[in-house]
Amino acid sequence: MMKNLHVLLLLSSITQLAIGFQFMKNWKMPSRNLDKKMVQKRFGDKKLIVLTDADSDLGKQTTRDLLATGEYHVIGGVSSIESSTAEQSFEDFTPMECDLDSFDSVRNFCSFIEDFRLTKPVDRLVCLSAAESDKLQWTKDNHEQTIQRNVLSPFLMTGLLLEGMDGSFDARCTFVSPKSNSNVGISTKLELKGLKDGFFKIPMLDGSQDFNSEKTISDAKLCQKLLKTYLHEKYHKLNHVTFSDITLPASSNDASKCLFDVMQSPKASTSASGESWMAKEETDGDTISIQLDKNPIYNKAIDIDKAHELFELAEQATGAYWPKVKVVTSPCPTLKVVGAVTKAQVQKQELKRMREMGRPGISEPEVEVAGDTASGSKKSRMTKRQKVANAVDKVATFVFSKTVKPVAKTATSKLLGEFPDEALNNYIEKVPEEDVAELEKEMFRQMSKEASQKKLQTDKKLVVLTGTSSGLGKKAALAMLRSGEYHVIGAVRDLDKMQAVAEIDGFPKDSFTPMYCEMNSFESVREFCDNVDKFRGDHPIDRLVCNTGIYQPSLRHAKWSMDGHEQTMQTNFLSHFLMISKLMPSMVKSDDPRITMVGSVTGNDNTVGGGGVYPIADLHDLEGLEAGFANPIAMADGYGFIGAKAYKDSKLCLMILANFLHAKYHKSTGIAFSSMYPGCIAESPLFREKRAWFRAYFPIFMKFITGGFVGEHEAGQRLFQVVHDPRCAGEKSGVYWSWNGGPREGRGAEALEKEGQISGGGGAGGGWDSIFENDQSGKVLSLETGFKLFEHATAITGAEWPSPASNVWSGEASSMEEMVQKKREEVADVMHALNLQSDSTTPQRLAETI
Repeated sequence: MMKNLHVLLLLSSITQLAIGFQFMKNWKMPSRNLDKKMVQKRFGDKKLIVLTDADSDLGKQTTRDLLATGEYHVIGGVSSIESSTAEQSFEDFTPMECDLDSFDSVRNFCSFIEDFRLTKPVDRLVCLSAAESDKLQWTKDNHEQTIQRNVLSPFLMTGLLLEGMDGSFDARCTFVSPKSNSNVGISTKLELKGLKDGFFKIPMLDGSQDFNSEKTISDAKLCQKLLKTYLHEKYHKLNHVTFSDITLPASSNDASKCLFDVMQSPKASTSASGESWMAKEETDGDTISIQLDKNPIYNKAIDIDKAHELFELAEQATGAYWPKVKVVTSPCPTLKVVGAVTKAQVQKQELKRMREMGRPGISEPEVEVAGDTASGSKKSRMTKRQKVANAVDKVATFVFSKTVKPVAKTATSKLLGEFPDEALNNYIEKVPEEDVAELEKEMFRQMSKEASQKKLQTDKKLVVLTGTSSGLGKKAALAMLRSGEYHVIGAVRDLDKMQAVAEIDGFPKDSFTPMYCEMNSFESVREFCDNVDKFRGDHPIDRLVCNTGIYQPSLRHAKWSMDGHEQTMQTNFLSHFLMISKLMPSMVKSDDPRITMVGSVTGNDNTVGGGGVYPIADLHDLEGLEAGFANPIAMADGYGFIGAKAYKDSKLCLMILANFLHAKYHKSTGIAFSSMYPGCIAESPLFREKRAWFRAYFPIFMKFITGGFVGEHEAGQRLFQVVHDPRCAGEKSGVYWSWNGGPREGRGAEALEKEGQISGGGGAGGGWDSIFENDQSGKVLSLETGFKLFEHATAITGAEWPSPASNVWSGEASSMEEMVQKKREEVADVMHALNLQSDSTTPQRLAETI
């Protein structure tokens, strides 16, 4: 009887499970489906546009133009819903009250939009303020009206609606420059003292009490461009929203046409993010369109540091909410599974590292004391069972450490082999001062001997490449030299080794100059940069490639540089940081200047290699760098040392630096800053400190299991491509270069001619045409982390960075000044010869006019 009962219960359970599974299979989220139906009913397939000041003359005309296409649903911010509904009654026009003179009104407007749009993304946000005033007027928040309506309120609105633009395939946010009765230009310098003081009843941004309407309008224009630039650098690569601003012509009809084009035209889409637009009159004289505003004055005016300051002050003034940086994740299902499985383990290991290792030189490990906790509150008393479990755990740990652990360690050493000497001893050897002097003398002799000949070869581009004596650097240098278009200065720490390598591999002596540079010493880096400047003469540096890298995953304790810093971070990142600051001014006169950082997949945590293998690259809040990063502080985050993490963190720093320098200097210098990952060079000397079995089998694993193997030659070709390919020049700045390809690439006739060999050796694939702009993780793209990293690295290295507006960077600006001065002198000479009677300022005015 009991047996039959058990069978019945079992059958009943199985039936219930089957019903449950069937229910789950057919079950769908009702609210989500309902939202989709409501969105489709309300908007159809139309794009959703938010337009402020839609009840102004310009707003009305623009709304009519948009609705006439039948492609848009317009949410119009109006001062009065009743009057607007009476004037503009369209099926696809939804007026909502929005007073740009009030932050509360803007918040309510955005709240209504969020409720109204359901799950429909916002496709366009147009921040238009049509109000014009030459008199000082205060808003409801007691701020100067022009600045609040054109800068602060649009800033607040963009922050509130930005998350709602996620999901649009062509999201655009446009700031419309304020109009004026006079032709007011843009400010070239912006002081924000008034905003720092709260901007409450303060007429001017600079804190002045004397109101100047033209200065206010020009300041507002510059603020819009600064915010547009900052939002582009902060968010565009993560959410693909196009940020732009436009200066409209005086005519209302022309203004409406230009504003319509910015929202509609394909040329104003994602590829034009961060740009400014202006009106362009066509050749027939009757039509008008938009064109990019390339006024060179913006290069001086658009300062990312000033933009960052404005962003923070505007946040304080408006109380704006800005969404956190979106973390880009891979669409790869395998990575999603790996990420889900490893995330908890990674967090557990990180917490353990932080708790047990503490912050050497900053704080001690977190040791729990029976009684009070670190926060001062009493700990709850342990139960008997907890006390017994704790005692058993301590006994088991002691026994394990005295028995199993030593046996396992011995067995591991026997089976897997011992660590190489490089992993146990200091990798960077201290060279006696006499030898250093001798090496430098030899270097100077060679430079002096060849200087006269090399000065004649001005047609070749000049490349500075670190780490040229082995691995990736050597292969890349060979590719550059064999092209016949480059003269390479190789930064190496062992000149004798470099000369031997150059002879064996056939480096052409007339196009290659090795120079001593110990990346483990800031003084040596400075001397190297001085030697480069002496050697190059008037020839600009065309390329700077930051390649040198050391990887010491087996280290149990940190090794220290000659400057007292952890040597992996100094060699891979800090010394390159200093070198860039020293050599950048020598690149401004180049026709195609590029600075390339050799990054790593391990620094990009939206990949399997970067996000699925502990330890993960993570700088946290950069407490270690902030505290000076001197012995005993060994990690950028200030916590306990892990050799593999030190390498990953250093590569993350390089990739962040490439993006930050792009934001800070690209527009003013024309230098293309980029990072690249050449692929997993499994046979690279980079793994010299791994055990012998790893060095033997890791390449096999990468070739035949993952298909991700890349040989040194192929990797060198990839680095050469970033240096040489026109596709990687100019506007392609702030890019992380990678190569497509898999194990099946190249299986056609071309591969058969090569006896089955495919590009990439063991399956990484990717030839010259497979280069692409890879996605970067949220950590790499974090602009706030970039500011902190730049500040702390500058303090540690003593690097000197001129402002983007400095003439040090702008060869064009200095040449323009020389030309103006020459014109002044010519006009003065002519006037003197004609014996013209005029005041002393006339020649200057005439010259400026010319």
